[in-house]
Amino acid sequence: MNLVHRIISPDGKREVCVYKRIDGFFAYEEIFEAFDEIAGSYWSSGYQSGVFETEGAAMAEIAATTPWLRTGS
Repeated sequence: MNLVHRIISPDGKREVCVYKRIDGFFAYEEIFEAFDEIAGSYWSSGYQSGVFETEGAAMAEIAATTPWLRTGS
């Protein structure tokens, strides 16, 4: 998969990565910074999308379902 977009939240603790798959379809993943008493701070997967026929369809779902993109927080 090739990374085509990386959208970072204003506080830097979340991001959405959009990928173009080798079959030409698109998918995205939201990850967030987590904390553990033993491991400390690390990045964890929060949501993995389904498959989209176009980059635009993936971006539209991200805009509609990712609250911090709409609120800026």
